[in-house]
Amino acid sequence: MSEQLHFNILSFDWPSKAPIFYFTLQDAEGLHRVHRSKFSKQLLEALPELEDTDIEYVYTSFDKPIENAVALELEMYDEELKIYKQALRHRIKAYFKEKGLVVLRNFVQDLEVWLPEKENNNPHYRRYYKFSLKIQFATVSKNPELVVAYDGISKVMKKSIADIEDTTLIKKTIYNQGAFNYQKMQHPDKEDFFNEIDFEEAFPLLNRDLARAYNIEVPLPDRENRYKKYLEMINAFAKGYLLTEEFKNIIPIYGNTFIKVPKNRVNHIDAIKGTLEYGFKKTGRIPKMELGKFKPYRRPKHPNIKFFFIHHKNHQPEIRTLYEFLTEGTGEGTYFKGLEKYINVKASLAPNHFIEFEDESDPLPKIEERLAELDFDHENVKYAAFYISPFDKFTPNPEDRLVYARVKELMLKEGIVTQAIDYQKMKKDIKKPKNFQYTLNNIALAIHAKLGGVPWKLAETEKKELVIGVGAYTYQDENKRYIASAFSFQNNGIFRDFEYFSENNSDDLAGSITKKIRKFTSQYEADKVVIHFFKDMSRKEIAPIKEGMRKLDLNVPLYILNINKTDAQDLIAYDLGWHNLMPKSGTFIRIGYNKFLLFNNARYNNDNKYPIAEGFPFPIKIGITSPDEDAFEDLEIIEELLTQVYQFSRLYWKSLRQQNVPVTIKYPEMVAQLAPKFKAPIPKDAKDKLWFL
Repeated sequence: MSEQLHFNILSFDWPSKAPIFYFTLQDAEGLHRVHRSKFSKQLLEALPELEDTDIEYVYTSFDKPIENAVALELEMYDEELKIYKQALRHRIKAYFKEKGLVVLRNFVQDLEVWLPEKENNNPHYRRYYKFSLKIQFATVSKNPELVVAYDGISKVMKKSIADIEDTTLIKKTIYNQGAFNYQKMQHPDKEDFFNEIDFEEAFPLLNRDLARAYNIEVPLPDRENRYKKYLEMINAFAKGYLLTEEFKNIIPIYGNTFIKVPKNRVNHIDAIKGTLEYGFKKTGRIPKMELGKFKPYRRPKHPNIKFFFIHHKNHQPEIRTLYEFLTEGTGEGTYFKGLEKYINVKASLAPNHFIEFEDESDPLPKIEERLAELDFDHENVKYAAFYISPFDKFTPNPEDRLVYARVKELMLKEGIVTQAIDYQKMKKDIKKPKNFQYTLNNIALAIHAKLGGVPWKLAETEKKELVIGVGAYTYQDENKRYIASAFSFQNNGIFRDFEYFSENNSDDLAGSITKKIRKFTSQYEADKVVIHFFKDMSRKEIAPIKEGMRKLDLNVPLYILNINKTDAQDLIAYDLGWHNLMPKSGTFIRIGYNKFLLFNNARYNNDNKYPIAEGFPFPIKIGITSPDEDAFEDLEIIEELLTQVYQFSRLYWKSLRQQNVPVTIKYPEMVAQLAPKFKAPIPKDAKDKLWFL
């Protein structure tokens, strides 16, 4: 079948005539605040008191006449269109509140409606299906648009706050068709609300800490096709609540189907751009099916590789089995034939370097003591350590979560790369070698890259261009965001090096980027500089980079790609021309001025034999900007920049599964996630290695 793309959007009509809204400076019951960011020229003229004052809000009844208010016929653009949008949001919220449903704001401040499941058999919690509604105007069509998204499931405990002993475990809580965060009630502005809460009517959302405290088993997320589930849910929600006469009296939706994607908004990246090159010049597109067969593109440079284990003394039986799998493979009927065969290296055991500890809660002193005793032949041998961690990454004790990072730091100081393995998971998995082989494939891949090898590279290497990636991670224990930057060359996409900063060191980031531009342009002719950024880049952040380019006499365009590293669930598209609904890999759809959805997956044709294990990732959102006036005169530049993102998503070496976010964002985020947990700065000689995989 041919491509049949649809958005998750319902269109509705513009008002038949401009609406009249009523505004006043006096707050009163039933009125709504309008922030000064929405003060239009017409509103300022009607209420001259707003000029040259610090008044932050005016108040409106929207279209209901009120005494002594100013009546304005809305001009349906800019600020007044935002006020009209606010009115529509209020109507939608009131509609669902009247039906007794929970209505919240999600993390991007869109309205979110929670529908309780009809069958409620779990004794501990009730599941809620979440749907978000976003109003936008003529973004992908000529009409107002209602984006209908499925936001997944939340579990609300049946125990109220009154029944929970340890309140430090409580976070988000459902109360009176709304929600609040229990741990953020100390703010003076929330004091009155907090005093009025009836704890017996406030029910916390189930989280990991509460689940552990009350021995509640939380099922693992299923691996089903997300597109099918998503479409099934939004169709059911639309049919039950939106495509009804009652709702259409509020929002005049026309038709009863989600709109088609206009063909003039759709394009495709040539599938050959995603081709990868392995060893012996073999090429392919799906590493999970090809790496073991074709072998890596380039071995680690060091010919002598030895590995050893860091483990609790009681874990020796499982380690013997793990060692057997790593050396001999997982047995008949499986694909993993051992570390050496899979990644085409020679490696041996360093039995004299094993590190055994007894204190499970604090293994670091013993590891440090043993490291001081050991002699490593770094001149002739490259070492890798398998750290068998007693804790998983979700362990509730923050000190336990730090151990993994501190072990990695100790090894880095010694020049040794580390591969952590969760002991509890391994203990279960080694009993099922056919399942465990897939974990071992990923371990072998990551170890190969950490040792300096290149598992695969881009086969298409047309240009030498500097691509700079900047990612971020918020370290919850400090509530502080850290950023890191990774650098790579477009001619093969191979990782070069990185730097690391706290978020407020924007000058250091700009200086680091400028230094890398200087180093690159001293060796190659560049026709542009590209930055992949985790958020919109401000003028303040861009200015020193442009100044640095000016001082280098580098008169080429600078492009900034804001890449949303989370799956774009609010606005997606699906393909009714393919039974699994996911659009082809490389499809990109224009959703605004220089804004795009990019579908980055392993579907290259209409084959029914799609590798299900590759998953069904949603698209990523990409916004492209430039401080240079003539940056977009070249009609090919947009596709060229999107192709870069597409290609860099194929260079992830922690997992064999196809990623939809490029490593230029992924890798810096991983560095920013680990580095704040180190006691000392990252060693200089570790900044060109992939130890963080």
